[in-house]
Amino acid sequence: MKNKVFIYVLIVAAGALVYYFALARLAALSLNNQLYSHMPLIPIVSLYFLITERKKIFSDGKPTAGSGALLALAGLVPYGLGILNRGSLQENDFLALCIAGFVLWLIGGFVGVFGREAFRRGIFPMLFMAFMIPIPTFILDPLVEFLQVCSAHAVEPIFKLIGLPYFRDGLVYEVPGGVAVKVASECSGIRSTIALVITAVVAGHMFLRSNWRRVLLVLCVFPVTIFKNALRITSLTTLAAEFDKSWLDSWLHRSGGVVYLMIAFAILGPVLWFLRWTERKKRDAL
Repeated sequence: MKNKVFIYVLIVAAGALVYYFALARLAALSLNNQLYSHMPLIPIVSLYFLITERKKIFSDGKPTAGSGALLALAGLVPYGLGILNRGSLQENDFLALCIAGFVLWLIGGFVGVFGREAFRRGIFPMLFMAFMIPIPTFILDPLVEFLQVCSAHAVEPIFKLIGLPYFRDGLVYEVPGGVAVKVASECSGIRSTIALVITAVVAGHMFLRSNWRRVLLVLCVFPVTIFKNALRITSLTTLAAEFDKSWLDSWLHRSGGVVYLMIAFAILGPVLWFLRWTERKKRDAL
């Protein structure tokens, strides 16, 4: 087993050299762009589950060098496409191609050294590394727009509930006091959405057994994010209308995202508890 681990470490090191250019750019992006600040944590989380679940994952299995080599070599295809087209691609699109190739390299090396059965048992930590891949623009932009528009729609019933008069023009709300607020793309909460999705995926793996419940937990992230965004927009707008316009440029606007993120976690916690409770209840009935 130690020999296999050593061989896989060598394969990972070789991959790091082959994909060094893309990995270095990804590291720089994770330091300079908050949307990708979670990237360094992904391999750490994958390694954690590989270690804690090692008895199950590596209990037996024969190396499948042929299949592994094909997967690893397949990873060179998107990497090559990214390198050849890097001048015409946006940064996250270029890195999406290159890092997808790196993840395929890691998976291929794992399959080749430890075998297909080990990969099947360790599929979660291996596929979890896909979170290292930046979201391509053709997915990211529509997702941001979807969250932005849904958040704008969700603001309206909250204003009605609290009784604050408003006039709405698309994504712009005007309230008493000469306060006008536009639900911009920055209000989409895409960073917190990614954080919540990753957390829900990990929590589902740790605490739930059925795949459909795990998927449901992840899907719940989106309405929770939209509600969280609407709550943030309405609270800032109400404070600006009732007290002072400076609230729109206060710490709560610039750095208060963590407050609303905690609210989102507080909502998802009971959802996870309920899903786990239904799972236990079903097992007890059998």
